[in-house]
This record gives sequence, structure tokens and C-alpha cells, in this order.
Amino acid sequence: MILLDIFSSPIASGAQLFILIVCILIGLGAGISAIDARSTFNKAKKKNH
Repeated sequence: MILLDIFSSPIASGAQLFILIVCILIGLGAGISAIDARSTFNKAKKKNH
């Protein structure tokens, strides 16, 4: 697994923390975008009916 390789590699703990925070932020951003897109599509469907 790529994430496991990153966290077991001998890099500075600050860099590991930075990578972890970036991964979490990307995941949150993708989740929020998906929820926003879903609610937008639902509104569009309701207007059509």
C-alpha cells in the first residue's frame, strides 16, 4: 500500500504529518463536493417535475 510505504519511510515526522493533513483535506474536499453536487442535482430534478 502506498500510504503504508509513506508512513514507514524514514522521513521527518513533520513531513509525515503534512502528508497526512493534505490527504485528509483532499478527502474532505472531495466529500463536500460530492454532497454539493448531489444536492444540486436533486434540486434540478425537483424543478423539472
